Amino acid sequence: MEIKEALKNNLKGEALTNALGFVDYLTQKGLTSNKEWDMGFRFIKNDKSPCLIVLTHNKDGWFICDMPVVCEPEWANLGDELKAFLLEHIKICNVHLGNKCGCGSEPGISSNIFGKAYENVCTAEIQIINPDTAVLDKFKQVIDWWIVNVGA
Repeated sequence: MEIKEALKNNLKGEALTNALGFVDYLTQKGLTSNKEWDMGFRFIKNDKSPCLIVLTHNKDGWFICDMPVVCEPEWANLGDELKAFLLEHIKICNVHLGNKCGCGSEPGISSNIFGKAYENVCTAEIQIINPDTAVLDKFKQVIDWWIVNVGA
């Protein structure tokens, strides 16, 4: 699998272990990876995608992003605990503060996410940077919910 080779070539230690374990989890759940660009891999099931895995350009990290939380009404049924988890990881473009975001949508968009208004939301919407096992375990709960409610 191309993504595993990319991970092995760019990560080490706990980051590599966590990323490989997460890819194995996604694969076991029936999602397949498609390479979108040199360092980005979208996971797909039934022509829908719950996330994108991206390796950082400096080759020392990775992140999960691009969840369709903002645009999919089905997400309104997600439990409060998992909503709170996702809200902790909203990606805000910082262009308005003089920082380049890199998402291509600078300075972001106005969005209503789970009933709360946000300004300057990145097109990636959610971004989880270098997740540890606890964060990945919580994110797996989100993916499990997505498979049943959106991706089936």
